[in-house]
Amino acid sequence: MSMRKRAVAMVTAALLGAGAIGLAVAPAADAASYHGIDGNGPVNDDWQDEENLSVDDYTDSNATALWQSVLYADGALWQDEDGDWHNFSKRQIDGSFGPQTESATQWWQEHYNLAENDGVVTDQSWEFAQKWLLGPSSGGGVRYHGDKRDVDLKRVSGKYRVKLKGTGSWRIAYYDQLG
Repeated sequence: MSMRKRAVAMVTAALLGAGAIGLAVAPAADAASYHGIDGNGPVNDDWQDEENLSVDDYTDSNATALWQSVLYADGALWQDEDGDWHNFSKRQIDGSFGPQTESATQWWQEHYNLAENDGVVTDQSWEFAQKWLLGPSSGGGVRYHGDKRDVDLKRVSGKYRVKLKGTGSWRIAYYDQLG
């Protein structure tokens, strides 16, 4: 084989090998593209590595709706501009992290004596909340056992699901998608 043919053969083999590696990596990259609340293994370690939620982070998302379900279950209160307190209601599970959700989150954090009590959902809040998860039951059912009421969630194929306003169809708890 001539030196030139050998060089072309080596370059071709290298390119084919690189292409095969690229194809082998592509499915893993697709699997890693899920950007939502994870749920694999025991439920008591599902939420320990979740993203922050706040008026600045993932403001409109199904992940926020899942957090609002926690607030509703625990009977959180929110304070309006006049200083009056209100119950966080089921109708407020809308996936929008606005002033009411921020106030209710701060109340929740103070109620449970968390060091971080600024109304931003961080690792500390997620880890505390996951202690009250029960399941999974058949069909992927997970229950958040709140102080005031229980809220049903679902996890299927490692992805949490939530219902907006507690009714309707199950929505995957994406950080970057609402509805």
